[in-house]
Amino acid sequence: MKNLSPTYTTTVPESVIAQDSSREIQKRRFILALLISTWAPLAFFIALGQFTTFGTGIGGIRSVLLFLSTAHVPATLFFYTDKEFASIVRSKPARYIFFPIILTIATGLLLAFSSTTAQAFVLLTFWGWQAFHYGRQNVGVYAFVSIAEKGRPAHKLEKLAIDAGTICGILGTFKILGFNASPVYLHGPLELLYQIGKYGLIAVVAFSLFIYLRNIAETTLLKSVFFFTLVFFFVPIWLSDNINVAFFSYAIAHGLQYITFMSVVSANSRPDGEAAAFPYRSVGKFLLFLLFVGFIFYRAEDLRALEAIRNSVALTRSVDFLVGAILGATMAHFVIDAGAWRLSKGAQRAYMSKRFGFLLNPQKTKADLQTAEPAR
Repeated sequence: MKNLSPTYTTTVPESVIAQDSSREIQKRRFILALLISTWAPLAFFIALGQFTTFGTGIGGIRSVLLFLSTAHVPATLFFYTDKEFASIVRSKPARYIFFPIILTIATGLLLAFSSTTAQAFVLLTFWGWQAFHYGRQNVGVYAFVSIAEKGRPAHKLEKLAIDAGTICGILGTFKILGFNASPVYLHGPLELLYQIGKYGLIAVVAFSLFIYLRNIAETTLLKSVFFFTLVFFFVPIWLSDNINVAFFSYAIAHGLQYITFMSVVSANSRPDGEAAAFPYRSVGKFLLFLLFVGFIFYRAEDLRALEAIRNSVALTRSVDFLVGAILGATMAHFVIDAGAWRLSKGAQRAYMSKRFGFLLNPQKTKADLQTAEPAR
């Protein structure tokens, strides 16, 4: 018998299809930008470490990358110019206002007026904290990639593997950056920490392979590339004594990753009534902090070479304070970002979900988003 029951069809509006397609394109562009910003500096500086001299062109590229690595720090100031972020600042004035100011001034005074030994301990603290900060951002990068690829956060054990690699990196960092700046009696302990980190990587290799194989059904090629890159992010420390390899390779990768994130934040920071307009003002403020304030951060130490400053004790102390204050401001950047990207908090989750709407669904639960924190 012929089926005479009515047939119903559902038509998806073209606007919805176009919107979904646009989000997918934005998502792929963002993940590709993260991949390039991570791998390009790693490959460039590791290759550069194989040469004792290089041409003007290569030297120019190196200088630009070093500048961007430093300039990413003041890009954090963009948050303070965004009206929607103001409520987050007001909710935690100690984190976002008082502690950063105290940290900046105190570090400036320490580097200007304390002994060489005291300065060495300040620098060792900074370098260790900096490596930890790099590792926390790596966890956040992987969380974003996991959401983009599989629609859900990274597994806890995957994040633990990245953290384990970071611990090894912290142990190795003290020697490659702090050996020459430290008192002689610390050379032995720094070498020991370096070796512990080196052999600790063996355990990290075994653990990360176990986790990867355990969750292999839930991974993708792109997710796999990011996982192993971020787990072994600090491996260049043990590849060479050349600073281009042992530090700049991954330090610049960190900076470019952050610029990628903040580019998205600024490009999507627009009033609700101007959703279709390009946010020239927001992007302009971001570029001002990145390029102008970043230039001050990058070249401040060069002031010490000026004859007028070298011949004046007062001016020398002032420049020492400025350089120390920039170091303190960098540590303040660690503190500010630890709060700004803490997506387990409702206000931060709403703020970032609006700017990463192509990736983070604003309706997702706290558990879905709390692991996507690119800087801590």
